[in-house]
Amino acid sequence: MKKSIILTIIGTVCIAFMAKAGVPDYVICNEGVRYFEKVRYSLNSNLMGISDEGRVRYDSEDVISFSRNGRVYQRMPVIRNNEETGRYDFMELVAYRNGMKVLRERSGRISGLNSHDLVVYKDGKYVVRFDEKNSDNLSRFFFKPGLVASER
Repeated sequence: MKKSIILTIIGTVCIAFMAKAGVPDYVICNEGVRYFEKVRYSLNSNLMGISDEGRVRYDSEDVISFSRNGRVYQRMPVIRNNEETGRYDFMELVAYRNGMKVLRERSGRISGLNSHDLVVYKDGKYVVRFDEKNSDNLSRFFFKPGLVASER
């Protein structure tokens, strides 16, 4: 009896370690949060959630935030010349601290963390863009000490 209990516990622990505990993709809109097996862009740049029940299409204007492949994207105003353009785009959430978020703009540039790709927002409003002058201080504030944006 004692051996069967121990074997059952060992089997349960082994199965628990083998199980993949992945974070599901999700979409947050005004109606709430909905989880999917996969979230992707459709042909007309809208979002599509795919699950066992089928496909659900979302207009980009209705989506507040979504997660795809373990990365979180939020709909934020596009900033050019330190002013809002009136357009919105999904930006990847890179870091969060003291109510401020560092988001990476989606652009046609080479992927990676360029200093010009990172923008700081607070409560949905533009605060500052990473540039050559402030990237060291902002990196120390938001990221590990001693790790600057060009090294990531």
